[in-house]
Amino acid sequence: MSQMTITCPNCRNNFAAPVEQILDVGRDPSAKVRFLAGQVNRVRCPNCGYQMAVGTPLAYHDPDKQLLLVNIPMELNLKLDEQERIIGTMTRAITDSLPPEKRKGYLFNPRRTFTLQGMADTILEFDGLTKEMINERREKLKLVEDMLRTSEEELPKLAAENDASLDETFFEMINAAIETAVMNGRRETAEQMLYLRQILLENSSYGKELLEVAARQEAAIERVTQDLNELGDKLTQAKLIDLAISYQDDDEALQALVGLIRPALDYTFFEKLTERIEGSGRVSKQQTLEGLRARLTELTEAVDNQQRAMVQQSAMLLQQIINSPDIEQAVQEALPLIDDLFINVLEATLQDASQRKDAQLALKLQQVYQIISQIMQQSAPPEVQFINELLQTENELETRLLLIERAKEIGPSLLDYMDNLIETLSARGAHDMVARISTLREQAEQVINDGE
Repeated sequence: MSQMTITCPNCRNNFAAPVEQILDVGRDPSAKVRFLAGQVNRVRCPNCGYQMAVGTPLAYHDPDKQLLLVNIPMELNLKLDEQERIIGTMTRAITDSLPPEKRKGYLFNPRRTFTLQGMADTILEFDGLTKEMINERREKLKLVEDMLRTSEEELPKLAAENDASLDETFFEMINAAIETAVMNGRRETAEQMLYLRQILLENSSYGKELLEVAARQEAAIERVTQDLNELGDKLTQAKLIDLAISYQDDDEALQALVGLIRPALDYTFFEKLTERIEGSGRVSKQQTLEGLRARLTELTEAVDNQQRAMVQQSAMLLQQIINSPDIEQAVQEALPLIDDLFINVLEATLQDASQRKDAQLALKLQQVYQIISQIMQQSAPPEVQFINELLQTENELETRLLLIERAKEIGPSLLDYMDNLIETLSARGAHDMVARISTLREQAEQVINDGE
């Protein structure tokens, strides 16, 4: 990702924005979805809010399909030799990122497309979609637009009339549109799309199936969580293997297990599972366990790919925020997408900037962190706000006076929040903070008990 100075055609304001010139699906699985959803290189003018697409050379690489596409926008009016130079630079960057055994001949003969729509059509054709199927996607997009203009009372009727069109592709398009709206700060549009999706889920055959699947998955997560909790301190890799074997005929439970304990499914786990297979005796049992191992491997890879894509999205969102002329406003607009993963990416990026002594970047990242912390603290329960206040108070006497003044008013729930915080920080290895909060908890418990 690189920076580009852009002139807004609406207000003529100049501003810097991040742009992507290489989309490598092998390294970022979300790139394909983002491109097909029209999310790539769309920016918003910080001065007037105008949305626009940035015209820039773009390369798309899918190593699994041995597909390399390049688009040089005609409006750039680049001479042929300059176009060839740009294509060569992008091709080398992609080739150099691959191990020698994956550098195939197709990389040295990229396919040119004249428009981004042509690039999208080629990508879909390599997915096995015919021209008719591509046109069908466009019809679905038009249907989404029609539904957004339909009144709430008429939506169920329109959904019933178009039930066959409300399929997986249709809901993928809606989800992508929601994400695009949120990323571009169009919260009203995102809320409108979310409401439309909920109505269609409840009033379409495919939507009802999705709701049923979601209910089964939620039940599977609850069941697996209960099984894990029952093992408690007795949870070992051998027990995890036993648990996985017990779920081998229940794929939803197996998916829930992988999602809940992915870090435990490491090399040692699969090594022990292989030992179990080799020592199982009967050929039929070996084959069954080999099938289980293959499915666990598939599920762990899917979780890892999803995690990488989510990290990439958080990194892109962070880049958008720090490049905004008004960081506080950018954070406010991005709030629906700010979660624990985003905070982890922010902290890692801040640590990296500090180590590289990039003071300007570190200052911006610290500003983002402080704004988010302030917003979270303001919206946090009274117990959490009080704990943060205690932690920010360095004078021991002042801390004690705060506890005497307010701990009784908050009551035993304060101790529950402290217990949860201690458990979370212990899991992260933050021993100094655990010790401090534990001391505060003892003092708070004494004050609360004295008041009873």
